[in-house]
Amino acid sequence: MLSFLRKLNHFFAPQRLELPAQLITEESVSEEIFNRYSYIIGSRIQYFNELSAELKQKFINRVHNYIRQKQFHYIGLEPKEEIPILTASSAVQVTFGLKSYMMQHFKNIYILADAYRMDNDEELYIGHVAPEGIYLSWKHFLFGYSDNTDNINVAVHEMSHALLFNNYFAKYGVDKNFRANYEKFSTTTGPILADVITRRKSYLRNYALTNIHEFWAVSVEAFFENPATLKENMPQLYEALCSVLNQDPETTHKILKPEL
Repeated sequence: MLSFLRKLNHFFAPQRLELPAQLITEESVSEEIFNRYSYIIGSRIQYFNELSAELKQKFINRVHNYIRQKQFHYIGLEPKEEIPILTASSAVQVTFGLKSYMMQHFKNIYILADAYRMDNDEELYIGHVAPEGIYLSWKHFLFGYSDNTDNINVAVHEMSHALLFNNYFAKYGVDKNFRANYEKFSTTTGPILADVITRRKSYLRNYALTNIHEFWAVSVEAFFENPATLKENMPQLYEALCSVLNQDPETTHKILKPEL
């Protein structure tokens, strides 16, 4: 698996000089920004609503700083304040237990109105990650957060891919704890994936059977959408995800080891 990731290195090589993670400060936002962001995020993302007051402050600080480091491009829809705020929130949700959360390789985020095609491909896409940026269908982004029972959340899915790629190919912003734990994750979950493929039956949706990368992203979707049910049906996988992301979404404190 790691050799395959290394072969992809030239596709995801850094395209510009980036600030080292330690030079990006996590500044606290004003009360006005905190209240405005809280309203927007809380109206869509239940994960945020479950946080303590202290963690909500940390979450919004990260969202604000994430937005400042990215360029948002709108295709087929008008810019709205909620779009970068909610998009950044999906990234912060996935990375909330990690020290390095900026995904610094990805400077550009492309928001499209609906499902889209790439080049001459007839297949419709609702999101993907490419060397030049992260792409998301806004229609399907909102759909993903409107139903917390179907284990489908395109934003969480694509941010999981972006997190993985950034930690293997970015020059800066690499989280050493994430990398170490992901390598354990890939080793631990290999037999789980093999068993799922053999039996063609799993709590996870079928797209997880595509390859190890999709197994990772689909697992993270279920991890945040239905943590209790995933834990009940696939406890070993759930434990591995808790370790690699350093959080347990079933709890109000979320983060397992704050010192990391």
